[in-house]
Amino acid sequence: MKVKLAKTAGFCMGVRRAMNIVLDAAHKKKGALFTYGPLVHNPQAIEMLKQKGVEVLDINSSVSDATVILRAHGVAPSERRKLKASGNVVCDATCPHVARAQAIIKKEVKNGYRTIIVGDRGHAEVNGLLGYSDGEGFVVEDIDDVEKLPYMDKACVVAQTTQDRTLFQAVTEKIRKKIPDVRIFDTICDSTNMRQKEVLELAVEVDAMVIVGGKNSANTRRLYEISHTTGTPSFHIENEDELDNIGLEQYENIGVMAGASTPNWVIIKVIDRIKHLLKKRRGRLYRFLESIGGFMVESTLYLSIGAVSMCYVSMIFLCDRPSSTILLIAFFYVFGVHVFNRYNERLKDEFSDPARMRFFRDYGKALIISAMIASLVCLYLSYVLGVRDFILLLFSYLMGILYRLRIVPERLQHLTRYKRFRDLPGSKDIFVSLAWAWVIVIIPVLNQGIYFSYKSISILLFVILTVFIRSVVFDIVSIEGDRIVGRETIPILLGPKRTQTMLLILTVIIGLFMSLSALFELVPSLGYYLVISPVFMVACLYVFQKRRIQASRLFEAIIDSNFILTGIITYFWQLA
Repeated sequence: MKVKLAKTAGFCMGVRRAMNIVLDAAHKKKGALFTYGPLVHNPQAIEMLKQKGVEVLDINSSVSDATVILRAHGVAPSERRKLKASGNVVCDATCPHVARAQAIIKKEVKNGYRTIIVGDRGHAEVNGLLGYSDGEGFVVEDIDDVEKLPYMDKACVVAQTTQDRTLFQAVTEKIRKKIPDVRIFDTICDSTNMRQKEVLELAVEVDAMVIVGGKNSANTRRLYEISHTTGTPSFHIENEDELDNIGLEQYENIGVMAGASTPNWVIIKVIDRIKHLLKKRRGRLYRFLESIGGFMVESTLYLSIGAVSMCYVSMIFLCDRPSSTILLIAFFYVFGVHVFNRYNERLKDEFSDPARMRFFRDYGKALIISAMIASLVCLYLSYVLGVRDFILLLFSYLMGILYRLRIVPERLQHLTRYKRFRDLPGSKDIFVSLAWAWVIVIIPVLNQGIYFSYKSISILLFVILTVFIRSVVFDIVSIEGDRIVGRETIPILLGPKRTQTMLLILTVIIGLFMSLSALFELVPSLGYYLVISPVFMVACLYVFQKRRIQASRLFEAIIDSNFILTGIITYFWQLA
Protein backbone atom coordinates (compact mmCIF):
# COMPACT_ATOMS: atom_id res chain seq x y z
CA MET A 1 0.00 0.00 0.00
CA LYS A 2 1.61 3.22 -1.10
CA VAL A 3 0.94 6.65 -2.55
CA LYS A 4 2.86 7.75 -5.61
CA LEU A 5 2.99 11.47 -6.33
CA ALA A 6 3.62 12.60 -9.90
CA LYS A 7 6.86 14.54 -10.30
CA THR A 8 5.11 17.30 -12.26
CA ALA A 9 2.19 17.72 -9.84
CA GLY A 10 1.37 21.20 -8.58
CA PHE A 11 2.17 24.75 -9.57
CA CYS A 12 3.70 25.23 -12.97
CA MET A 13 6.41 27.87 -13.42
CA GLY A 14 3.97 30.57 -14.54
CA VAL A 15 1.52 30.07 -11.68
CA ARG A 16 4.30 29.84 -9.08
CA ARG A 17 5.78 33.06 -10.43
CA ALA A 18 2.39 34.80 -10.27
CA MET A 19 1.73 33.55 -6.75
CA ASN A 20 5.14 34.73 -5.56
CA ILE A 21 4.55 38.17 -7.07
CA VAL A 22 1.19 38.47 -5.29
CA LEU A 23 2.52 37.24 -1.93
CA ASP A 24 5.49 39.59 -2.07
CA ALA A 25 3.12 42.47 -2.85
CA ALA A 26 0.79 41.42 0.00
CA HIS A 27 3.61 41.50 2.55
CA LYS A 28 4.83 44.90 1.39
CA LYS A 29 1.51 46.43 0.38
CA LYS A 30 0.50 50.00 0.97
CA GLY A 31 -3.14 50.54 0.11
CA ALA A 32 -5.65 48.29 -1.64
CA LEU A 33 -4.36 45.23 -3.49
CA PHE A 34 -6.32 43.36 -6.16
CA THR A 35 -5.81 40.59 -8.68
CA TYR A 36 -7.54 41.23 -12.00
CA GLY A 37 -9.86 38.27 -11.91
CA PRO A 38 -8.98 35.14 -9.88
CA LEU A 39 -5.20 34.71 -9.85
CA VAL A 40 -5.54 30.95 -10.45
CA HIS A 41 -8.42 28.54 -10.86
CA ASN A 42 -8.16 27.13 -7.35
CA PRO A 43 -10.56 28.04 -4.50
CA GLN A 44 -8.07 27.28 -1.68
CA ALA A 45 -5.43 29.57 -3.17
CA ILE A 46 -7.97 32.38 -3.68
CA GLU A 47 -9.21 32.03 -0.09
CA MET A 48 -5.64 32.12 1.27
CA LEU A 49 -4.93 35.33 -0.67
CA LYS A 50 -8.18 36.84 0.58
CA GLN A 51 -7.07 36.23 4.18
CA LYS A 52 -3.90 38.17 3.36
CA GLY A 53 -5.89 41.15 2.13
CA VAL A 54 -5.74 40.41 -1.60
CA GLU A 55 -9.16 40.96 -3.19
CA VAL A 56 -10.35 39.72 -6.57
CA LEU A 57 -11.35 42.50 -8.95
CA ASP A 58 -14.11 41.45 -11.29
CA ILE A 59 -13.17 42.20 -14.90
CA ASN A 60 -16.43 44.12 -15.32
CA SER A 61 -15.75 46.29 -12.27
CA SER A 62 -13.45 49.26 -11.87
CA VAL A 63 -11.10 50.50 -9.17
CA SER A 64 -8.76 53.45 -8.85
CA ASP A 65 -5.57 54.33 -6.96
CA ALA A 66 -4.88 50.69 -6.08
CA THR A 67 -2.32 48.04 -6.94
CA VAL A 68 -3.75 45.61 -9.50
CA ILE A 69 -1.89 42.42 -10.38
CA LEU A 70 -2.54 40.87 -13.78
CA ARG A 71 -2.97 37.14 -13.35
CA ALA A 72 -0.97 34.40 -15.03
CA HIS A 73 -3.61 34.03 -17.78
CA GLY A 74 -2.88 37.55 -19.03
CA VAL A 75 -5.32 40.23 -20.21
CA ALA A 76 -6.17 42.08 -23.40
CA PRO A 77 -4.21 45.31 -24.11
CA SER A 78 -7.39 47.38 -23.87
CA GLU A 79 -8.02 46.14 -20.32
CA ARG A 80 -4.45 46.93 -19.31
CA ARG A 81 -4.81 50.50 -20.64
CA LYS A 82 -8.12 50.92 -18.82
CA LEU A 83 -6.56 49.91 -15.48
CA LYS A 84 -3.65 52.33 -15.89
CA ALA A 85 -5.95 55.16 -16.95
CA SER A 86 -7.77 54.83 -13.60
CA GLY A 87 -4.59 55.67 -11.72
CA ASN A 88 -3.78 52.11 -10.64
CA VAL A 89 -0.33 50.62 -10.27
CA VAL A 90 -0.40 47.63 -12.62
CA CYS A 91 1.87 44.70 -11.79
CA ASP A 92 2.21 42.11 -14.55
CA ALA A 93 2.20 38.47 -13.43
CA THR A 94 1.38 37.09 -16.90
CA CYS A 95 2.99 33.69 -17.48
CA PRO A 96 5.99 34.04 -19.83
CA HIS A 97 4.53 31.29 -22.05
CA VAL A 98 1.25 33.21 -22.38
CA ALA A 99 3.20 36.41 -23.04
CA ARG A 100 5.01 34.62 -25.89
CA ALA A 101 1.67 33.72 -27.50
CA GLN A 102 0.51 37.31 -27.10
CA ALA A 103 3.70 38.59 -28.78
CA ILE A 104 3.27 36.17 -31.70
CA ILE A 105 -0.30 37.33 -32.35
CA LYS A 106 0.71 40.98 -32.11
CA LYS A 107 3.51 40.48 -34.66
CA GLU A 108 1.48 38.39 -37.10
CA VAL A 109 -1.48 40.80 -37.03
CA LYS A 110 0.88 43.58 -38.16
CA ASN A 111 1.86 41.34 -41.09
CA GLY A 112 -1.79 41.01 -42.14
CA TYR A 113 -2.51 37.56 -40.66
CA ARG A 114 -5.80 36.81 -38.95
CA THR A 115 -5.67 34.85 -35.68
CA ILE A 116 -6.95 31.39 -34.83
CA ILE A 117 -6.66 30.25 -31.21
CA VAL A 118 -7.03 26.56 -30.39
CA GLY A 119 -8.45 26.60 -26.90
CA ASP A 120 -11.48 26.77 -24.65
CA ARG A 121 -13.93 29.49 -25.66
CA GLY A 122 -14.47 31.92 -22.78
CA HIS A 123 -11.32 30.91 -20.91
CA ALA A 124 -9.48 33.89 -19.37
CA GLU A 125 -6.26 33.16 -21.27
CA VAL A 126 -8.09 32.81 -24.58
CA ASN A 127 -9.99 36.06 -24.00
CA GLY A 128 -6.69 37.82 -23.32
CA LEU A 129 -5.15 36.42 -26.54
CA LEU A 130 -8.17 37.53 -28.54
CA GLY A 131 -7.51 41.07 -27.34
CA TYR A 132 -4.27 41.11 -29.37
CA SER A 133 -5.99 40.09 -32.63
CA ASP A 134 -7.53 43.51 -33.42
CA GLY A 135 -10.99 41.96 -33.68
CA GLU A 136 -9.81 39.42 -36.30
CA GLY A 137 -9.52 36.44 -33.96
CA PHE A 138 -11.37 33.11 -33.91
CA VAL A 139 -11.49 30.36 -31.29
CA VAL A 140 -11.43 26.68 -32.27
CA GLU A 141 -12.33 24.18 -29.54
CA ASP A 142 -12.37 20.99 -31.63
CA ILE A 143 -11.98 19.67 -35.16
CA ASP A 144 -15.64 20.39 -36.02
CA ASP A 145 -15.08 24.10 -35.31
CA VAL A 146 -12.60 24.29 -38.20
CA GLU A 147 -15.45 23.89 -40.68
CA LYS A 148 -17.21 26.88 -39.12
CA LEU A 149 -14.29 29.22 -39.78
CA PRO A 150 -14.94 31.91 -42.42
CA TYR A 151 -12.81 32.07 -45.53
CA MET A 152 -9.41 33.69 -45.01
CA ASP A 153 -6.38 33.68 -47.27
CA LYS A 154 -3.83 33.74 -44.48
CA ALA A 155 -3.88 33.13 -40.74
CA CYS A 156 -1.63 32.36 -37.80
CA VAL A 157 -2.56 29.63 -35.36
CA VAL A 158 -1.61 29.58 -31.66
CA ALA A 159 -2.72 27.34 -28.81
CA GLN A 160 -3.98 27.96 -25.33
CA THR A 161 -0.91 27.07 -23.25
CA THR A 162 -2.77 24.27 -21.43
CA GLN A 163 -4.23 22.72 -24.60
CA ASP A 164 -4.01 19.01 -25.40
CA ARG A 165 -1.18 18.66 -27.94
CA THR A 166 -2.83 15.73 -29.73
CA LEU A 167 -5.96 17.80 -30.32
CA PHE A 168 -3.88 20.81 -31.38
CA GLN A 169 -2.02 18.75 -33.98
CA ALA A 170 -5.26 17.29 -35.36
CA VAL A 171 -6.88 20.74 -35.58
CA THR A 172 -3.88 22.39 -37.23
CA GLU A 173 -3.67 19.58 -39.79
CA LYS A 174 -7.21 20.32 -40.88
CA ILE A 175 -6.60 24.10 -40.87
CA ARG A 176 -3.65 23.61 -43.24
CA LYS A 177 -6.03 22.06 -45.78
CA LYS A 178 -8.56 24.88 -45.44
CA ILE A 179 -6.36 28.01 -45.46
CA PRO A 180 -3.75 28.60 -48.22
CA ASP A 181 -1.25 30.58 -46.15
CA VAL A 182 -1.16 29.42 -42.54
CA ARG A 183 1.54 29.85 -39.93
CA ILE A 184 1.41 27.38 -37.02
CA PHE A 185 2.90 28.23 -33.62
CA ASP A 186 2.89 25.52 -30.98
CA THR A 187 2.50 27.66 -27.83
CA ILE A 188 1.53 24.75 -25.57
CA CYS A 189 3.61 24.92 -22.40
CA ASP A 190 6.07 22.04 -21.98
CA SER A 191 4.81 21.70 -18.42
CA THR A 192 1.34 20.91 -19.74
CA ASN A 193 2.70 18.30 -22.14
CA MET A 194 4.84 16.72 -19.41
CA ARG A 195 1.87 16.50 -17.02
CA GLN A 196 -0.35 14.91 -19.61
CA LYS A 197 2.34 12.40 -20.53
CA GLU A 198 3.06 11.55 -16.90
CA VAL A 199 -0.57 11.14 -15.93
CA LEU A 200 -0.89 8.55 -18.72
CA GLU A 201 2.19 6.68 -17.52
CA LEU A 202 1.26 6.85 -13.84
CA ALA A 203 -2.35 5.79 -14.35
CA VAL A 204 -1.32 2.40 -15.76
CA GLU A 205 1.07 1.76 -12.84
CA VAL A 206 -1.44 2.23 -10.00
CA ASP A 207 -4.85 0.93 -8.98
CA ALA A 208 -6.52 4.34 -8.72
CA MET A 209 -5.74 7.95 -9.58
CA VAL A 210 -6.57 11.08 -7.60
CA ILE A 211 -6.45 14.31 -9.62
CA VAL A 212 -6.26 17.37 -7.38
CA GLY A 213 -7.31 20.84 -8.50
CA GLY A 214 -10.12 23.32 -8.99
CA LYS A 215 -13.23 22.08 -10.76
CA ASN A 216 -13.05 25.21 -12.95
CA SER A 217 -9.41 24.57 -13.89
CA ALA A 218 -9.16 23.61 -17.56
CA ASN A 219 -5.79 21.88 -17.28
CA THR A 220 -6.90 19.89 -14.20
CA ARG A 221 -10.07 18.70 -15.93
CA ARG A 222 -7.98 17.66 -18.91
CA LEU A 223 -5.66 15.63 -16.66
CA TYR A 224 -8.70 13.89 -15.17
CA GLU A 225 -10.08 13.11 -18.63
CA ILE A 226 -6.76 11.67 -19.80
CA SER A 227 -6.48 9.54 -16.66
CA HIS A 228 -10.05 8.33 -17.08
CA THR A 229 -9.37 7.16 -20.65
CA THR A 230 -6.83 4.62 -19.34
CA GLY A 231 -9.57 2.69 -17.55
CA THR A 232 -7.98 3.28 -14.14
CA PRO A 233 -10.55 4.47 -11.56
CA SER A 234 -9.96 8.23 -11.41
CA PHE A 235 -11.27 10.85 -9.00
CA HIS A 236 -11.17 14.63 -9.46
CA ILE A 237 -11.18 16.43 -6.09
CA GLU A 238 -10.56 19.97 -4.91
CA ASN A 239 -9.55 19.22 -1.31
CA GLU A 240 -8.81 16.39 1.09
CA ASP A 241 -12.33 16.32 2.59
CA GLU A 242 -13.70 14.86 -0.66
CA LEU A 243 -11.59 11.71 -0.17
CA ASP A 244 -13.63 10.35 2.73
CA ASN A 245 -16.60 9.08 0.71
CA ILE A 246 -15.11 7.74 -2.52
CA GLY A 247 -13.97 4.33 -1.23
CA LEU A 248 -10.26 4.87 -1.75
CA GLU A 249 -9.42 2.32 0.97
CA GLN A 250 -10.16 -0.58 -1.41
CA TYR A 251 -7.19 0.23 -3.65
CA GLU A 252 -3.64 -0.94 -3.01
CA ASN A 253 -1.54 1.65 -4.85
CA ILE A 254 -2.77 5.18 -5.47
CA GLY A 255 -1.33 7.76 -7.83
CA VAL A 256 -1.71 11.49 -7.24
CA MET A 257 -1.53 14.16 -9.93
CA ALA A 258 -2.37 17.84 -9.50
CA GLY A 259 -3.18 20.64 -11.91
CA ALA A 260 -0.85 23.54 -12.65
CA SER A 261 -2.88 25.86 -10.40
CA THR A 262 -2.99 23.53 -7.39
CA PRO A 263 -0.95 24.78 -4.39
CA ASN A 264 1.58 22.44 -2.83
CA TRP A 265 -0.08 22.63 0.58
CA VAL A 266 -3.33 21.28 -0.90
CA ILE A 267 -1.42 18.35 -2.42
CA ILE A 268 0.31 17.68 0.93
CA LYS A 269 -3.04 17.63 2.75
CA VAL A 270 -4.49 15.23 0.18
CA ILE A 271 -1.53 12.85 0.49
CA ASP A 272 -1.73 13.09 4.28
CA ARG A 273 -5.42 12.13 4.21
CA ILE A 274 -4.85 9.27 1.74
CA LYS A 275 -2.13 7.84 3.97
CA HIS A 276 -4.47 8.15 6.95
CA LEU A 277 -7.18 6.21 5.06
CA LEU A 278 -4.76 3.51 3.94
CA LYS A 279 -3.35 3.19 7.46
CA LYS A 280 -6.60 1.53 8.54
CA ARG A 281 -5.67 -1.47 6.40
CA ARG A 282 -2.38 -2.05 8.19
CA GLY A 283 -1.90 -4.31 11.19
CA ARG A 284 -2.07 -3.05 14.78
CA LEU A 285 1.63 -3.63 15.40
CA TYR A 286 2.60 -1.62 12.32
CA ARG A 287 0.27 1.24 13.30
CA PHE A 288 1.64 1.21 16.85
CA LEU A 289 5.28 1.33 15.71
CA GLU A 290 4.47 4.03 13.14
CA SER A 291 2.75 6.18 15.78
CA ILE A 292 5.76 5.79 18.12
CA GLY A 293 8.13 6.77 15.32
CA GLY A 294 5.94 9.72 14.34
CA PHE A 295 5.80 10.92 17.95
CA MET A 296 9.59 10.73 18.27
CA VAL A 297 10.08 12.85 15.14
CA GLU A 298 7.33 15.42 15.72
CA SER A 299 8.18 15.94 19.39
CA THR A 300 11.88 16.53 18.43
CA LEU A 301 12.93 13.66 20.73
CA TYR A 302 14.60 11.95 17.76
CA LEU A 303 16.45 15.14 16.84
CA SER A 304 17.51 15.54 20.47
CA ILE A 305 19.04 12.06 20.40
CA GLY A 306 20.89 13.19 17.29
CA ALA A 307 22.23 16.17 19.28
CA VAL A 308 23.51 13.78 21.94
CA SER A 309 25.21 11.76 19.20
CA MET A 310 26.88 14.87 17.77
CA CYS A 311 27.99 15.95 21.26
CA TYR A 312 29.58 12.51 21.71
CA VAL A 313 31.34 12.94 18.34
CA SER A 314 32.64 16.34 19.43
CA MET A 315 34.12 15.05 22.67
CA ILE A 316 35.77 12.03 21.02
CA PHE A 317 37.16 14.31 18.30
CA LEU A 318 38.68 16.50 21.03
CA CYS A 319 40.20 13.40 22.64
CA ASP A 320 37.98 13.89 25.65
CA ARG A 321 36.08 11.27 27.63
CA PRO A 322 32.33 11.64 27.06
CA SER A 323 30.63 13.35 29.98
CA SER A 324 27.12 12.11 30.77
CA THR A 325 26.25 15.55 32.22
CA ILE A 326 27.24 17.37 29.03
CA LEU A 327 25.41 14.77 26.91
CA LEU A 328 22.25 15.33 28.95
CA ILE A 329 22.62 19.11 28.59
CA ALA A 330 22.78 18.67 24.81
CA PHE A 331 19.64 16.51 24.87
CA PHE A 332 17.49 18.78 27.04
CA TYR A 333 18.73 21.99 25.41
CA VAL A 334 18.02 20.91 21.81
CA PHE A 335 14.67 19.41 22.86
CA GLY A 336 13.56 22.63 24.54
CA VAL A 337 14.82 24.99 21.84
CA HIS A 338 13.28 23.07 18.93
CA VAL A 339 9.91 22.56 20.64
CA PHE A 340 9.69 26.32 21.19
CA ASN A 341 10.74 26.92 17.55
CA ARG A 342 8.13 24.54 16.19
CA TYR A 343 5.43 26.05 18.37
CA ASN A 344 6.28 29.53 17.04
CA GLU A 345 6.19 28.24 13.44
CA ARG A 346 2.86 26.42 13.77
CA LEU A 347 1.07 28.90 11.45
CA LYS A 348 3.41 27.92 8.63
CA ASP A 349 2.67 24.23 9.22
CA GLU A 350 -0.89 24.72 7.97
CA PHE A 351 0.58 25.19 4.50
CA SER A 352 3.65 22.94 4.64
CA ASP A 353 3.07 20.18 7.20
CA PRO A 354 -0.56 19.35 8.14
CA ALA A 355 0.57 16.30 10.14
CA ARG A 356 2.73 18.51 12.39
CA MET A 357 -0.07 21.05 12.75
CA ARG A 358 -2.40 18.25 13.87
CA PHE A 359 0.29 16.91 16.23
CA PHE A 360 0.75 20.29 17.95
CA ARG A 361 -2.99 20.73 18.19
CA ASP A 362 -3.18 17.45 20.13
CA TYR A 363 0.03 17.63 22.17
CA GLY A 364 1.06 21.30 22.03
CA LYS A 365 0.40 22.18 25.68
CA ALA A 366 2.14 19.06 27.00
CA LEU A 367 5.14 19.71 24.74
CA ILE A 368 5.50 23.34 25.84
CA ILE A 369 5.40 22.30 29.51
CA SER A 370 7.96 19.55 28.77
CA ALA A 371 10.20 22.07 26.98
CA MET A 372 10.06 24.44 29.95
CA ILE A 373 10.97 21.62 32.35
CA ALA A 374 13.76 20.48 30.01
CA SER A 375 15.18 24.03 29.93
CA LEU A 376 15.18 24.23 33.75
CA VAL A 377 16.86 20.81 34.01
CA CYS A 378 19.41 21.93 31.43
CA LEU A 379 20.26 25.06 33.44
CA TYR A 380 20.54 23.01 36.63
CA LEU A 381 22.94 20.53 35.01
CA SER A 382 25.05 23.40 33.68
CA TYR A 383 25.21 24.81 37.23
CA VAL A 384 26.43 21.40 38.42
CA LEU A 385 29.30 21.71 35.91
CA GLY A 386 30.17 25.16 37.20
CA VAL A 387 29.05 28.77 37.38
CA ARG A 388 30.80 29.56 34.09
CA ASP A 389 28.82 26.90 32.24
CA PHE A 390 25.59 28.09 33.84
CA ILE A 391 26.22 31.70 32.74
CA LEU A 392 27.11 30.59 29.21
CA LEU A 393 23.97 28.50 28.86
CA LEU A 394 21.80 31.23 30.38
CA PHE A 395 23.29 33.65 27.85
CA SER A 396 22.33 31.25 25.05
CA TYR A 397 18.70 31.20 26.24
CA LEU A 398 18.69 35.00 26.50
CA MET A 399 19.93 35.21 22.90
CA GLY A 400 16.98 33.03 21.89
CA ILE A 401 14.62 35.49 23.56
CA LEU A 402 16.42 38.47 22.00
CA TYR A 403 16.01 36.80 18.59
CA ARG A 404 12.25 37.34 18.79
CA LEU A 405 12.20 40.77 20.47
CA ARG A 406 11.69 43.98 18.51
CA ILE A 407 15.07 45.74 18.56
CA VAL A 408 14.46 48.67 16.21
CA PRO A 409 13.02 51.70 18.10
CA GLU A 410 9.51 52.65 17.06
CA ARG A 411 10.62 56.06 15.75
CA LEU A 412 13.06 54.33 13.36
CA GLN A 413 10.82 51.49 12.18
CA HIS A 414 9.86 53.34 9.01
CA LEU A 415 13.48 53.11 7.85
CA THR A 416 13.61 49.32 7.66
CA ARG A 417 11.26 46.37 7.44
CA TYR A 418 13.67 44.30 9.54
CA LYS A 419 12.61 45.09 13.11
CA ARG A 420 13.80 41.89 14.83
CA PHE A 421 16.65 39.48 14.32
CA ARG A 422 14.10 36.89 13.21
CA ASP A 423 13.06 39.18 10.32
CA LEU A 424 16.52 38.93 8.73
CA PRO A 425 16.70 36.32 5.93
CA GLY A 426 18.53 33.22 7.16
CA SER A 427 18.76 34.45 10.76
CA LYS A 428 16.97 31.36 12.08
CA ASP A 429 19.44 29.05 10.37
CA ILE A 430 22.39 30.97 11.82
CA PHE A 431 20.96 31.18 15.35
CA VAL A 432 20.07 27.47 15.41
CA SER A 433 23.55 26.52 14.18
CA LEU A 434 25.22 28.66 16.85
CA ALA A 435 22.90 27.28 19.53
CA TRP A 436 23.88 23.70 18.68
CA ALA A 437 27.57 24.61 18.56
CA TRP A 438 27.20 26.26 21.97
CA VAL A 439 26.27 23.04 23.80
CA ILE A 440 27.89 20.49 21.48
CA VAL A 441 31.33 22.08 21.13
CA ILE A 442 31.89 25.20 23.22
CA ILE A 443 30.85 23.76 26.61
CA PRO A 444 32.93 20.56 26.11
CA VAL A 445 35.89 22.68 24.94
CA LEU A 446 35.73 24.95 27.98
CA ASN A 447 35.42 22.02 30.37
CA GLN A 448 38.46 20.36 28.82
CA GLY A 449 40.44 23.61 28.88
CA ILE A 450 41.41 23.34 25.19
CA TYR A 451 40.10 26.77 24.20
CA PHE A 452 41.58 27.91 20.86
CA SER A 453 43.20 24.89 19.26
CA TYR A 454 43.09 23.72 15.64
CA LYS A 455 40.98 20.71 16.66
CA SER A 456 38.46 22.74 18.63
CA ILE A 457 38.04 25.31 15.84
CA SER A 458 37.72 22.50 13.27
CA ILE A 459 34.94 20.67 15.10
CA LEU A 460 33.22 24.00 15.83
CA LEU A 461 33.12 24.90 12.12
CA PHE A 462 32.00 21.37 11.24
CA VAL A 463 29.05 21.45 13.66
CA ILE A 464 27.98 24.99 12.69
CA LEU A 465 28.03 24.26 8.95
CA THR A 466 26.43 20.81 9.28
CA VAL A 467 23.52 22.08 11.40
CA PHE A 468 23.21 25.10 9.09
CA ILE A 469 22.88 22.77 6.08
CA ARG A 470 20.18 20.77 7.88
CA SER A 471 18.24 23.92 8.72
CA VAL A 472 18.40 25.27 5.16
CA VAL A 473 17.36 21.89 3.72
CA PHE A 474 14.11 22.12 5.67
CA ASP A 475 13.71 25.75 4.60
CA ILE A 476 13.73 24.53 0.99
CA VAL A 477 11.13 21.87 1.82
CA SER A 478 8.83 24.42 3.50
CA ILE A 479 9.48 27.33 1.12
CA GLU A 480 5.82 27.67 0.12
CA GLY A 481 4.60 27.88 3.73
CA ASP A 482 7.33 30.40 4.62
CA ARG A 483 6.42 32.62 1.70
CA ILE A 484 2.73 32.55 2.60
CA VAL A 485 3.32 33.63 6.22
CA GLY A 486 5.78 36.30 5.04
CA ARG A 487 8.98 34.84 6.45
CA GLU A 488 12.07 35.55 4.38
CA THR A 489 14.39 32.55 4.29
CA ILE A 490 17.54 31.90 2.31
CA PRO A 491 15.68 29.80 -0.34
CA ILE A 492 13.16 32.63 -0.79
CA LEU A 493 15.93 35.20 -1.08
CA LEU A 494 18.22 33.20 -3.39
CA GLY A 495 15.76 30.77 -4.95
CA PRO A 496 15.79 26.97 -4.42
CA LYS A 497 18.34 26.21 -7.16
CA ARG A 498 20.88 28.78 -6.00
CA THR A 499 20.35 27.65 -2.42
CA GLN A 500 21.07 24.07 -3.44
CA THR A 501 24.25 25.25 -5.15
CA MET A 502 25.23 27.10 -1.97
CA LEU A 503 24.70 23.96 0.12
CA LEU A 504 26.75 21.92 -2.35
CA ILE A 505 29.59 24.45 -2.13
CA LEU A 506 29.47 24.39 1.69
CA THR A 507 29.57 20.59 1.62
CA VAL A 508 32.63 20.62 -0.65
CA ILE A 509 34.31 23.15 1.66
CA ILE A 510 33.63 21.00 4.74
CA GLY A 511 34.78 17.87 2.93
CA LEU A 512 38.04 19.38 1.72
CA PHE A 513 38.77 21.09 5.04
CA MET A 514 38.20 18.00 7.21
CA SER A 515 39.88 15.60 4.76
CA LEU A 516 43.00 17.76 4.33
CA SER A 517 43.18 18.39 8.08
CA ALA A 518 43.06 14.64 8.71
CA LEU A 519 45.57 13.98 5.90
CA PHE A 520 48.14 16.31 7.48
CA GLU A 521 47.31 14.89 10.95
CA LEU A 522 46.08 18.23 12.25
CA VAL A 523 42.91 16.47 13.43
CA PRO A 524 42.17 12.78 14.15
CA SER A 525 41.51 10.49 11.19
CA LEU A 526 37.87 10.63 12.30
CA GLY A 527 37.78 13.83 10.21
CA TYR A 528 37.57 11.69 7.06
CA TYR A 529 34.35 10.04 8.23
CA LEU A 530 32.60 13.17 9.50
CA VAL A 531 32.22 14.35 5.90
CA ILE A 532 29.50 11.71 5.48
CA SER A 533 27.00 13.83 7.45
CA PRO A 534 26.69 16.93 5.21
CA VAL A 535 27.06 14.83 2.03
CA PHE A 536 24.20 12.61 3.25
CA MET A 537 21.86 15.58 3.81
CA VAL A 538 22.58 17.22 0.44
CA ALA A 539 22.03 13.84 -1.26
CA CYS A 540 18.66 13.50 0.50
CA LEU A 541 17.69 16.98 -0.67
CA TYR A 542 18.59 16.05 -4.25
CA VAL A 543 16.38 12.95 -4.02
CA PHE A 544 13.55 15.05 -2.57
CA GLN A 545 13.82 17.63 -5.38
CA LYS A 546 13.49 14.81 -7.92
CA ARG A 547 10.23 13.81 -6.20
CA ARG A 548 11.70 10.42 -5.33
CA ILE A 549 10.72 11.00 -1.69
CA GLN A 550 7.97 13.20 -0.27
CA ALA A 551 8.16 15.76 2.51
CA SER A 552 7.04 13.71 5.51
CA ARG A 553 8.01 12.43 8.92
CA LEU A 554 10.03 9.76 7.16
CA PHE A 555 12.00 12.38 5.20
CA GLU A 556 12.74 14.31 8.39
CA ALA A 557 13.75 11.12 10.19
CA ILE A 558 16.11 10.20 7.35
CA ILE A 559 17.75 13.65 7.45
CA ASP A 560 18.15 13.60 11.24
CA SER A 561 19.40 10.02 11.22
CA ASN A 562 22.66 11.33 9.77
CA PHE A 563 23.53 12.76 13.22
CA ILE A 564 22.99 9.37 14.84
CA LEU A 565 24.90 7.67 12.01
CA THR A 566 27.85 10.02 12.64
CA GLY A 567 27.84 8.99 16.30
CA ILE A 568 27.79 5.28 15.40
CA ILE A 569 30.69 5.76 12.97
CA THR A 570 32.63 7.59 15.69
CA TYR A 571 31.99 4.80 18.18
CA PHE A 572 33.41 2.14 15.86
CA TRP A 573 36.30 4.44 14.88
CA GLN A 574 37.17 4.72 18.55
CA LEU A 575 37.06 0.95 19.00
CA ALA A 576 39.38 0.51 16.03
